[in-house]
Amino acid sequence: MNSPGFMFQERGELQDAMSAYTNATLIEPSYVPCKVLIGAMLSERGSNSLPVARTVLSDALRIEPTNRKAWYHLGMVHKNDGRIADAIDCLQAALMLEESDPVESFRSIV
Repeated sequence: MNSPGFMFQERGELQDAMSAYTNATLIEPSYVPCKVLIGAMLSERGSNSLPVARTVLSDALRIEPTNRKAWYHLGMVHKNDGRIADAIDCLQAALMLEESDPVESFRSIV
């Protein structure tokens, strides 16, 4: 977990959180939790950020195809972009992964 980024996000300092998460992925490009957090934050910024959010989340899934949170947030990006069929596919994948692992990890951050 990227503790500084998470602390910034919890305090509502979203630009600082985004910077911390981005720096973490620059240091470790395959660090999926930060990619998921970046994608989730970008998806909340509105339609102009959706393509970048989709790219970041797709990259996270390329690295870790069983990350249910990445599937969920990608589904929400597709929903917000009006791509309902893609959203349904992603959200179903997230649900299936959640059902196969119902115990929440103590390291969960999103």
